[in-house]
Amino acid sequence: MTGDAGRIPAFYRPEYAPEEVPLLARLETTARKLERLRLVDLHAPPPIDPSRLAGLHDEAYLQAFLAGTEPMASRQGIPWSPRVRDATLAMLGGQIAAADAAQRHGIAMNIARGFHHAVPACGSGYCPLNGLALLAHAAPEKRVMVIDCDEHGGNGTEEFAARMPNLYNVSIFGTRFGCRGGTRSWATQVRVREHGFQRYLDALDEAQGLIDAHRPDLLVYQAGADCHEDDPKSQVGLSTAQMFARDLVVFRMARARGIPIVFVVAGGYQQAQHVARLNANTVRAARHVWRGAADGATPGNAPS
Repeated sequence: MTGDAGRIPAFYRPEYAPEEVPLLARLETTARKLERLRLVDLHAPPPIDPSRLAGLHDEAYLQAFLAGTEPMASRQGIPWSPRVRDATLAMLGGQIAAADAAQRHGIAMNIARGFHHAVPACGSGYCPLNGLALLAHAAPEKRVMVIDCDEHGGNGTEEFAARMPNLYNVSIFGTRFGCRGGTRSWATQVRVREHGFQRYLDALDEAQGLIDAHRPDLLVYQAGADCHEDDPKSQVGLSTAQMFARDLVVFRMARARGIPIVFVVAGGYQQAQHVARLNANTVRAARHVWRGAADGATPGNAPS
């Protein structure tokens, strides 16, 4: 079930996107595009109460990030500022709100980064606090499985999975970024230009098998736009149509099994408008699965 007129419930507030940080500022472009195309019902979540983060990351790092104590506060690679901290807390509030909405509607979106490189000890790879592991931390009674289809492997979430018995991480990537598989974590490197798109579909099929084996209560989908063939960081090399097909497969995994799913837009290093178009295609795929042939979208004719 989706929101009004079949639109996807989505969470965003302007604090997500401080203009001085281009990696975050592009989220505003995506949010405005999705709103203009009437693909989402947009909601402004409250920022997370920092007390809810206690025990997620090592306490020394968490306090350094919250207070701006250097050098740890900028350890993730983005220079710390109060606006960077507030953007992070706002996005993590959106994660909690999206998970709650997914329980009610079956699906919800947070127009945010998943921060999958943040490890328990510190931030990493432009990711200050891990918003994917947060959902397992916030609901220890639920089994949470991440399906991470970013260009870069979810190394941070992998480390959290080794610590958290209710967190599972399935990462399909072009660039390993230290993600090698481990306790409750599975890592598959696929480069479509070399291995073919069928190998990518096979990796998604393996993910479906893991869902059936571990029966999660919540799926979290990291829908990376940096897998696109035109992205300067892409080694996966998916075409627009192949990315749309990827998204359809993941959303069908959840829909067919009746598992609530939260998705985030993750990486993307093309111009903001190009990334926003790919993000919009991901939402179109979600609507296609939850409504039928929404927006005239089909796997072979993904809108751009």
